[in-house]
Amino acid sequence: MTDQQRPHDAPNPSDPPLWSLTSLYPAIDSPAFQADKLLLRERVIGLERYLDAHEVRAGAASVAGAGNATVLEGLLERLEGAHLTMLTLRSYLAASTAVNAFDEAAQAELSALTPYASRMAALGARFQAWVKELDLTEVARHSGLVAENRYPLSREQLAGAHLLGEEAEDLVAELADTGGDAWARLHNSLISRGTVHGKVLAGGAEGEYGMAELRTLQANADEGVRRRAYLAERDLLQRNELAFAAAMNGVKGQAETLARRRGWGGAFQESLHQNSVTQATLAAMQGACEQRFATLRDYLKAKAWQLGKQQLAWYDLYAPLPHTSSTRYSWNEAKAFVIEQFGTYSLELAAFAQRAFREGWVDAPPRKGKRNGAFCMPVPARGESRVMVNFGGTLGDVFTLAHELGHAYHNDCTYRYGRSLLQSQTPMTLAETASIFCETIVLEGVLNGADDATRLVALEQHLIQATQLVIDIHSRYLFEATVLERRRERELSVPELKQIMADAQARTYGDALNEAERHDLMWAHKGHYYSADLSFYNYPYTFGFLFGLGLYKVYKQDKDAFIGRYDELLASTGMAGAADLARGFGIDIEDEAFWRSSLDVVEERVLAFQLLTERVTR
Repeated sequence: MTDQQRPHDAPNPSDPPLWSLTSLYPAIDSPAFQADKLLLRERVIGLERYLDAHEVRAGAASVAGAGNATVLEGLLERLEGAHLTMLTLRSYLAASTAVNAFDEAAQAELSALTPYASRMAALGARFQAWVKELDLTEVARHSGLVAENRYPLSREQLAGAHLLGEEAEDLVAELADTGGDAWARLHNSLISRGTVHGKVLAGGAEGEYGMAELRTLQANADEGVRRRAYLAERDLLQRNELAFAAAMNGVKGQAETLARRRGWGGAFQESLHQNSVTQATLAAMQGACEQRFATLRDYLKAKAWQLGKQQLAWYDLYAPLPHTSSTRYSWNEAKAFVIEQFGTYSLELAAFAQRAFREGWVDAPPRKGKRNGAFCMPVPARGESRVMVNFGGTLGDVFTLAHELGHAYHNDCTYRYGRSLLQSQTPMTLAETASIFCETIVLEGVLNGADDATRLVALEQHLIQATQLVIDIHSRYLFEATVLERRRERELSVPELKQIMADAQARTYGDALNEAERHDLMWAHKGHYYSADLSFYNYPYTFGFLFGLGLYKVYKQDKDAFIGRYDELLASTGMAGAADLARGFGIDIEDEAFWRSSLDVVEERVLAFQLLTERVTR
């Protein structure tokens, strides 16, 4: 399959849609796709020749500010062109394979881009090594373009100060395809393609299930279905646990070694730079979270009581509450509700959501070969995004849809404000800002004026998310920190990785989860661990969740003044540090009091949940 079906071509227009990729390219064998492949080659060759012609490498920056400004302007133009072309090609192919892991043609084309990506990484390292020696204040006096990119260029300078020599960086870029990137592809392939055959659904009928389907079934109202789906998932993961352990060791070994050799001190310290936060900020946030673990454990215990248990099992975390009739949403109902609630914030946000649905940006139904979870992919050359969800009709799925559309709106703000790719490099900590904000809008819409049963279901969905983003994310952080520390000495075995995960879950979930029914193979399931270029793909989610809640509180205080400033903030997340952007809204992210204030919202909702459970079940 070279393109995805348009929503209006589906057999039933009310079915969850498949996304359309035709605005990117009509097909892999289309003239437009083939022309961009040739253009990418030309642009990479042109970029390399430009760097050679102007001696762009470490130690070669000239003294004259005007000369450097001219060279730097040419570099920025050529880097933008090459990266835009690469990103469009990769977005199309990654979108194709994300929903169909069996698309061999797209897989092959994606692999064919690897040499270009490696070469661009090496050329990017040369650029960073050269720009780190420039006096940007002086150069900016001679160039408006440089002045506009002052902040992202300063980040490039800092990255350039943590590089190996040119020859070594060339080798690192070339070997990435057969090193960390290869391990990541192995993990993704095994997760996406793996299926298990057995009896999962009620009624005894056998079926074949992929990971995405098994995850969805763990939110089923029938405990037997949830437990069988959980056990089937574990069987699926155990089947390849040796391969997953090898991938983990390969990726983390490479990440930690390179971070230390480049002078960061380790992958954790490098992640702070990548996420545009200080260690003081992270310590303040995590300290506040640890103080509220007990609050969220109280919620989990209240849920266990609702389910008639002393403690929850892992497969109960997403279980719907009994004694309530959980509203099921058709796709059209979910779509209409999200648009309606977005409209309570602004007509522009609602119109944006309508555009995303109308133009086929969303891929909704779970199916074999489709990735688990949800994501949003920017396509800046087209001024578009693509949103993938696994829609099952629950209220949680409605929140997820709003969340991912929030990411797409964030992308749209950068497009509307005319940001370059360099100016749009948003750290993960800020990348969750709009998504959490949009999700909160929808949650507030459900809570306002709803009956007790509906409010209870809505609060439950919010607290499921809060538990994941405060407790579970911290368990993943603890796991990764321990693995990286021990990986410095040697490889870790499957039993060791399982034990580290179990210990991390014990420290965070505590007595709220049955020790015998936790998930010590979550390290094998989560693709976030398998990136050699991006370590600690966890704590930024907690940051984004709590920062988004904090911004929503500011919005509630003065709605009219907030809206315009908020779009500008979203458009500027690659143009200033997190602390500076937060200060513009009166927020100090290095002060634990701010994080406690956001967590107060969570605590209030836990108390409301406990009261409602008693009232609804009387």
